Amino acid sequence: MDRSWRNLRLVVVSALSLATGILSEDVRAEEDYRITNEVVLSDVRVSPAKTGGRAQITFLLENRSAERVSFGGITVADAGQSSIIASLGNGGTTILDSIPVAPGEVLSVDGEALWIEVDGLAKNLRPGGEIEATVNFGAVVIPITLTVADVNKPSN
Repeated sequence: MDRSWRNLRLVVVSALSLATGILSEDVRAEEDYRITNEVVLSDVRVSPAKTGGRAQITFLLENRSAERVSFGGITVADAGQSSIIASLGNGGTTILDSIPVAPGEVLSVDGEALWIEVDGLAKNLRPGGEIEATVNFGAVVIPITLTVADVNKPSN
């Protein structure tokens, strides 16, 4: 394997390791979105954005099951594209197809090392508004309604 590809692979693995962590007992989400009986999204933030613009979605994904799940992203209705983005450091990013989440693990999609980027919005995303989306786990697609973050409200 070429040395530059090995280095890139190491950076991606490091970024994913940093983005994945376990929640402390002190952290409490404002609202939990139970995706399945055993997979929960919490601390979800959808950034406001203008028509044609770009929004960012951040959250914590907790896998309470005994099986590994493969998170394939969040697709937003009325948007051109939605991607899982990972920071490679020094301003570099890469697009990920999916992220494995082990049993008992919490995936932190924090907006710094990892986030969902939504482009080509067909309408404004105003604070307090709602958007229709789907959460993708391989062949399983689960519909969800997300609330756009109030920019004046402090996050947890």
